[in-house]
Amino acid sequence: MKSAVGSLLFLFMLSCNGGDDNKNEGISNIKDLKTRQYAIQGQQLYLQYCSNCHQEDGTGLNRLIPPLKNADYMLVDVNRSLYIIKNGLNGSILVNNVEYNQPMPENSKLSPIEIAQIATYIYNVWGNEYGLITPEKVKEALSTAP
Repeated sequence: MKSAVGSLLFLFMLSCNGGDDNKNEGISNIKDLKTRQYAIQGQQLYLQYCSNCHQEDGTGLNRLIPPLKNADYMLVDVNRSLYIIKNGLNGSILVNNVEYNQPMPENSKLSPIEIAQIATYIYNVWGNEYGLITPEKVKEALSTAP
């Protein structure tokens, strides 16, 4: 019964965008069901762990916090981004020709599947179409420092 309720809830979430196109920007365009499922879960995790700094729409915070939306830094190296989601970042980085030098705190309690879900979300919204990022890819990325 619990599984059936969960399945119904998931199907409802897929079929309804709640009338807020900005909130689900890009998710409704994801064709692969598993990728869309990861992105839906990832959106919730993104809102909980990332949006306070990177903003709900991924645009960052002026020259303090870099954007994720259309960010060349993120798009160039997926493994590096996965590593940073888990371990944070210190030091200067260049994103879209703008220098940022604010530390990003680690999210050490996030599991590989949670990181995969967040990454699947950010790599498949805001005009991106990367596809599914698996927990196995996350584990691989975490095993090597950028």
